[in-house]
Amino acid sequence: MSSPLRIGYIGLGAMGVPISINLTKYIKANNLPSMTVWNRSPAKYDLLKPHAPETQFAESVEEVVEKSDMVFSMLIDDKAAEDVFTKAFNHLGKKERKGVVFVDQSSLKAITSGKLAQQASSVGATYLSCPVFGRPPMAEASKLLIVFSGPEEVKEKVKGILIPAVGDRVVDVGEDVKKATALKSMGNMVLLGWIQLLSESYALGDGIGIDPEVFNGFLQQFIPAPPLLAYSNLISKGIFKSGSGFSIDGGLKDARNMLSLGEDLGHPVDLPTIQLAMKNMERSKELGGKDQDWSALAAAVRESNGLEPFREGTNGGKGN
Repeated sequence: MSSPLRIGYIGLGAMGVPISINLTKYIKANNLPSMTVWNRSPAKYDLLKPHAPETQFAESVEEVVEKSDMVFSMLIDDKAAEDVFTKAFNHLGKKERKGVVFVDQSSLKAITSGKLAQQASSVGATYLSCPVFGRPPMAEASKLLIVFSGPEEVKEKVKGILIPAVGDRVVDVGEDVKKATALKSMGNMVLLGWIQLLSESYALGDGIGIDPEVFNGFLQQFIPAPPLLAYSNLISKGIFKSGSGFSIDGGLKDARNMLSLGEDLGHPVDLPTIQLAMKNMERSKELGGKDQDWSALAAAVRESNGLEPFREGTNGGKGN
């Protein structure tokens, strides 16, 4: 009789917290051992404890790996991911322990995912790239869209946990993990391009006297796509609270990944819309700080068109 699956989690950011909470619910429902969690800042543990007091909070990455058969992760960028996985793989190499599965939900460069998969294989582990689409409320509701890649036989084992614990839809792009992170960048390109276009449209409307609430109401009926319309709601109100979604710094990181993706995989492609959006995010960061939602790039578009960067009464885009 095989031992019950032990699940670990690394990275308690805006998305990692709700995902890890939902994994603890899955663990409890299936009578599995309590989850082992590590985060660079232990202060984040307080967000998880009320929901899963039985969770074990590790003092190191190595401890999570030692106590887990499957490790989920959501890390801020490539540097953080390489640091965490180097520690994890070095630990497995020293212990000569085989068969650990890493389910990485981070938004990384495709070439980074490919490198991590090779390093995992060299120590007898498996690395799956499983980035997700959706804002924190969708993560809380286990309604994320999951992009899935890695060895088929391992994916089958993981899929039954991802759905229903993490999301409700999967796009399987095959065994090459680089394709999942590439698709994540391409999906984020659509979102960032949409935010840029929205920002220009709202700036035009403000310039010629179209009420932003009227325009937003029109879009709600014209384009019934909630993931896109969430950004119209933010830009129409001019409020870009930190922690409500994806930050400016996160957006800048992803924009750099988008711009380098073609060259990284052997076919450079010019992306003028993304270049412009990145320039506007850089300016909006100067105006309102790094923790704003990335849709705050609208402030830079307003400024470049002779309008005040932030709408009147919005407390500099922060709200009340």
